Amino acid sequence: MKKLISVVAALCLCTTLVFAQEDEGDYYDDGYVYEQNGAGDRFLKINLMANFPLNFGKQLYPLGGAVDAGYYQFLTSNFAIGGEVLVGYNVTIGKKPLILAPITFGALFQPTLGKFEFPITAGIGISTVSCQNETYFPGFTAKISAGTFYRLNEMWSLGLYGSAYWLPQWFKNPEYNDNGLFATAGIGARYHF
Repeated sequence: MKKLISVVAALCLCTTLVFAQEDEGDYYDDGYVYEQNGAGDRFLKINLMANFPLNFGKQLYPLGGAVDAGYYQFLTSNFAIGGEVLVGYNVTIGKKPLILAPITFGALFQPTLGKFEFPITAGIGISTVSCQNETYFPGFTAKISAGTFYRLNEMWSLGLYGSAYWLPQWFKNPEYNDNGLFATAGIGARYHF
């Protein structure tokens, strides 16, 4: 009798294994939506650009170069604050170098469309201008910029970038005051972390 009960129990156990359903695990949805940028995200950027003097007439050659580096931290998914430093180079008609170095602090607004990001920045700060063995420091500067970047992956984006910046020079004698206006256009890379 013990053998019969053991055989029936074993058959019952085997039949439950045959009809058992596969368990795919528990599904948990926490409602999180992935965003390319969120509060606390940061990025470093570098741009290589052509530098165009806008209001110097024939005093400067029409094309120079510039490099721009910056750091920004997002407060929301579309708004960030940070700073940038730009170093620009142009040549006067007399073959003298004009070196510009504005440092700005400001805000960035960045709408996105899929993997495309469109940063728009505005900032103010200080600058130094050096030409013909004379340096003007500290000077006021204001800068606006815009770009189009494509997010390659979570860490890198590449794109096109342009800016316009103003470097006024104010002296005790107002007849020597001057306004330097420049525009830039070039390519850029950003490292997101």
